Amino acid sequence: MGFALGSFGPLLASTEQHFGVSRAVAAVGMSVLILALGGLSPLLGGQLHRLPVRISMAVGALLGALGYWGLAITHSFSTALVMFALIGASVCLNAVLGPLVMISRWFETNRGKALGVVNLPVLLFLTPYIIADLLPRFGRGPLLGALATICAALVPLMLLLVEYPPAASARDGDDDAHAAAPEGFAAIMKRPAFWLLSIGVGIVAGGGTAFTVHIVPFGVDRQMSLPAAAALLSVYGGAGLFGSLLFGWICDRIGAASALVLSALCQALVWWGFLHGSGPLLYGLAALLGVCLVPLVTLQGAAISEMFDAQGVSRAMGYSYMITMPFMFGFAPAMGVMFDTLGGYDMPFLAIAGLLVLAAGLFYLMQHALRKPASARASATS
Repeated sequence: MGFALGSFGPLLASTEQHFGVSRAVAAVGMSVLILALGGLSPLLGGQLHRLPVRISMAVGALLGALGYWGLAITHSFSTALVMFALIGASVCLNAVLGPLVMISRWFETNRGKALGVVNLPVLLFLTPYIIADLLPRFGRGPLLGALATICAALVPLMLLLVEYPPAASARDGDDDAHAAAPEGFAAIMKRPAFWLLSIGVGIVAGGGTAFTVHIVPFGVDRQMSLPAAAALLSVYGGAGLFGSLLFGWICDRIGAASALVLSALCQALVWWGFLHGSGPLLYGLAALLGVCLVPLVTLQGAAISEMFDAQGVSRAMGYSYMITMPFMFGFAPAMGVMFDTLGGYDMPFLAIAGLLVLAAGLFYLMQHALRKPASARASATS
């Protein structure tokens, strides 16, 4: 995920030049990546509780390598979109579904903290600065080739994953034989809390995708050099290192729904603040956004884990990503169209801020929707 999201913004201008397309068209590459991520999530999520996670994640790393190699050598934008789809499948397996399944198997409690550690955005912090620094010296193709080679090197490492705790692996065969089947599509879709979560996360994730694509061009428009503008993305990712741990702890203390409300409201203030800040303040705002936004996968996974048992989390997470997909697909190119039409980022940034306030409201309603079944069970028990 660090490679996919961290490299796209710094490479956006070179992508425009390489393929001879506008900024709005170039931004579609990220949308295709997200489309593949969301579109494949239901299929892969429904199979991950049956297939070895280590095999699935090894395949994911290989798909990422093929995607980056393809981007490095192709001169066709339509072919490049296929490569972005392969990278999206890689992110789906290695950054979203695989880790969630592993955590649900290894941790009965404190899953928020565990997900926060696993999702530490180390490469999201490092990748933008490295790309911006090396791009003028080496060019777009060699850098994409380097990303591909690193992904290929991950394949044998993924095969070393231990899927179950030692105490559980001894009884794994019996447990699997008697485990209840995970909830199906209809049962999942009937849950109001699931819809409120998925739509709210879609808005937040769409804003995050728009940020990773447009913050570097936004900085350049504010008279920053390319390395200085790329540093906004690095600061965002670096602050996310702290944010993942912080919100993992907050999630275990107050619950995933309350943590999501807090995160969305803070992000709305940051998007509004970008339009009124300059210089060092922009770095502070980017850092605050990283603290609140980077842990989104952690918070979504924790919320799904609160709703479903370990057998059903991968399928539910897959369907949740399917619902969030239109938001993640549309926000970045929509912002590009608004920029091309209006000649600036003022209205796009204000629109994101307003939508994030709406997302906070959805998470608040989700919290109440989750309490109703719990109250009903308590009444039935008494």
